[in-house]
Amino acid sequence: MFPNIRMIVCLFVAASLAGATARAAESITRKRDKPISGDVTEVSKTEVTVKVKSPKEETLKIPANEVQSIAWTGEPPEANLARSDDAGGRYQRALDSYQKMLQSSKAPNPLSKIDLEYGITRANARLALTDPARIDDAIKKLEEFRSKHGDHYRFYEAVGLLGRLYLAKKDFVKAQSAFDTLAKAPWKESQIAAKIAIGRLLQADNKSDEALAAFDAVIGQSAEGRLEESQRQEAMLGKSQVLISQKKHDEAQKLLEEVIDKADADNAKVMAEAYVRLGDCLREQGKDKEALFAYLHVDVLFASEKPLQAEALFHLTRLFEKTGQKAKAAELRDKLESEEFKNTDWARQLKAPAASG
Repeated sequence: MFPNIRMIVCLFVAASLAGATARAAESITRKRDKPISGDVTEVSKTEVTVKVKSPKEETLKIPANEVQSIAWTGEPPEANLARSDDAGGRYQRALDSYQKMLQSSKAPNPLSKIDLEYGITRANARLALTDPARIDDAIKKLEEFRSKHGDHYRFYEAVGLLGRLYLAKKDFVKAQSAFDTLAKAPWKESQIAAKIAIGRLLQADNKSDEALAAFDAVIGQSAEGRLEESQRQEAMLGKSQVLISQKKHDEAQKLLEEVIDKADADNAKVMAEAYVRLGDCLREQGKDKEALFAYLHVDVLFASEKPLQAEALFHLTRLFEKTGQKAKAAELRDKLESEEFKNTDWARQLKAPAASG
C-alpha cells in the first residue's frame, strides 16, 4: 500500500507543479484568434512578444492591434471582473477596481503595472465622453501616458481616444493632430479608423462637403473581413448624419436601414448609433412613433454605449412628453438625471425648454 501512497503523492506534486507553471504564464486574449498562454517578454507600440511552450517552444510576435487584453501573472482574481466591467461599459466600476489593484500591497510586475495605469486612464477617458467636466483631466492623463509610455502596445489606441476627447472639446487642431498620428499606425484598420475620425471632425467643424468626401472614401473601399465591414458601416453612419443635417432624409434613411440590416447584431457600437441616427431621421420628418421605437432599441439593447444611450434617453423623454405619455417621460427623465448620466450634455439640455414641432 505504501508504494501506492507514494505514487499518489508524486502525482499530486506533479499536478500542482504543472498547475503552478500554467498559472505563471500570461494569458493573451486576441481579437481575431484563439487566446494564447506564455511569458510576455517585451511590448512595443506595434507588437507584444510572447514566449510559448505549447504546442512547441517558440517566440511569437502578436500585432498590438490584435491584443484585446492580457491577464498577467500574479494579478488578483478581481482583475478579470474589472476587464469585464470595462468591456461592458461599466467604466466607474472598472476604474475603481483598477485603482484598488494598483494600490494593492501585492505589487504587480512592471508590465502589469503599466497596463493597470492605462486601464485607469482609458476608463477615465471613456467616462469623460459622457461628462464634459472630466474632459480636461482625462486629456491630461492620456497625454501623460503617451509621453511616458510612447512605445507601449496601447499607444495607438490611446492616441485615438485622445483625438475623440479633443473633438468632444471642439479643439479641432489637436484632434486632427491625434488622428494624423493614428493614421501612421501600420495596420489598415487603424488607418481607416483615422479617416472616419477625420470625417467626424470635419462634420463637427461644419465642413459638410469635405466630411462627405472623407466618409465616401471609406465606403468606396472593398471591405476585407468583419472588422473592415464594421468600419465601412461606421462611415455610412457618419455620412447619414451629414445627410440628415442637409435634410436629405430619404437618402439618410436608406443608408441607416442598410446598416441595421447588415451589421452584426452584437456590434453594439454600430447598432446603437444606427438606431439613434434612424431616430433622428424619423423625428425630423415628424414620424414620432417610429422615432420612439428606434431610440428605444438603444436604451433596451445597447446600454453599454453610454454616450449614445444618453442621447437616446433625451429624445425619448421629449417624444414621450410630446405624445402625451407623461408617466413614461417622467421615468426616462429620472433615468437621464440619475448618477450615471446627470453630468452629460444631454441631461443638461433636458432642463432647457423643449423646441416646438
